[in-house]
Amino acid sequence: MKSAKVLQLAMASALGFSLVLTGCSSTTTKEASSTSDSKKVTLEFWNGFTGPDGNDMKKIVDGFNKQYEGKIEIKTQTMKWDQFYDKIRTVVNSGTAPDVAAMHLDQVPRMASKGVLTPLDDLLKDSDLKKEDFIPQVWDAGIYESKRYSVPLDVHPIALYYNVDLLKKEGFDKPPATMADFVKIAKATTKDTDGDGKIDQWGFGMPTLWPANLMYYSTLRQFGGESVSKDGMTALYNDDKGVKALQTLSDLIYKDKISPEKIQADGEVTLFKQGKMAMTINGIWMINGFKEQQGLNFAAAAIPQFGDMPATWANSHNFVIPKQKKDDPEKTKAAITFINYVTSNSIEWAKGGQIPAKNSVRDSAEFKALKEQSAIAEQVPYLVFPPASPTYVDVWAPAETAINKALLGQMTPQAALDEAKDKGEKAAKAAK
Repeated sequence: MKSAKVLQLAMASALGFSLVLTGCSSTTTKEASSTSDSKKVTLEFWNGFTGPDGNDMKKIVDGFNKQYEGKIEIKTQTMKWDQFYDKIRTVVNSGTAPDVAAMHLDQVPRMASKGVLTPLDDLLKDSDLKKEDFIPQVWDAGIYESKRYSVPLDVHPIALYYNVDLLKKEGFDKPPATMADFVKIAKATTKDTDGDGKIDQWGFGMPTLWPANLMYYSTLRQFGGESVSKDGMTALYNDDKGVKALQTLSDLIYKDKISPEKIQADGEVTLFKQGKMAMTINGIWMINGFKEQQGLNFAAAAIPQFGDMPATWANSHNFVIPKQKKDDPEKTKAAITFINYVTSNSIEWAKGGQIPAKNSVRDSAEFKALKEQSAIAEQVPYLVFPPASPTYVDVWAPAETAINKALLGQMTPQAALDEAKDKGEKAAKAAK
């Protein structure tokens, strides 16, 4: 979906043609009729889908343009996510904003607070975009200061990937669901296979860089902890629950010894692809990359429950309507029509490695036939998203460095997280 570096900058994953092709609910005439008596409306659509997901989105846009030929046309501009957020602020301030855009959920509060986004509450009243049709957590996460600013396209959580053959060889026919089973399987699959006295097959790979932050966020919430305060100004990740969560991950390396030490960027992905690692935790966007690896017999599942309750980090691509220099009701109605079409026909997006946010698509036979995606979607009831604060990213970002230091053995979890708290809170004050 994205490189590790770009995902970290963004943190941190994102349909179809017509009802006949997808088997999902098509856009109703409610939005479509709003433009039926008008001349053709052309919309500029911005997004950061520069990887393979860009091809998936192109199929969607092409399908929309075909269905609404002569009425609405979407013209797409794509750029890297690490350029997208600064650029969209610039064009909004200059009065040349795109008509509709996609952005990450954790960026919505910041953009809303900067006056970049248009509130959607009134615009959605007469549309088919309703809360009951979406995953509740991600729908609610699009609200900032009692106003809705986004509509979710997908959710992209992390998941457990496991080598079916390596587990089966040791007598395990299903993935672990608990911490105890996870360690048991990882120890059984960590071994010296060629007898030279060195471990050359590992049960698990605990990355020291991204996506360690996503694993930590999940484990933190599993222990009942919180990342930052609701107003986004105070770090909470350095309390007893936060320290316990980071210590748990560190123990996989230094105490349980089921992971290599000091794994560098994507090192665990390489070992898993080579068949030298039994389990890895990464994003749903890795599905197609693992499928392309010749000889790799893998499956996907929910991440194990390391703490006291189930919880899995997730992010989401959301549709937004940037603030315009001058309101154009026809363009706004056309944008809502486009958003409804894409969310209603997001099965093609799911095939690219996403979970549709819309229930009707997720409940469809086509989605259920996607083996890995549907397995990962079992985590939907307990997905957790960042608090809706414009300064969340400022307070949280130093925690990612703290996680790295602790997993490299350079600092204790408590010392590393205390240091991060101080840096994060200072950054949040400076950002206000």
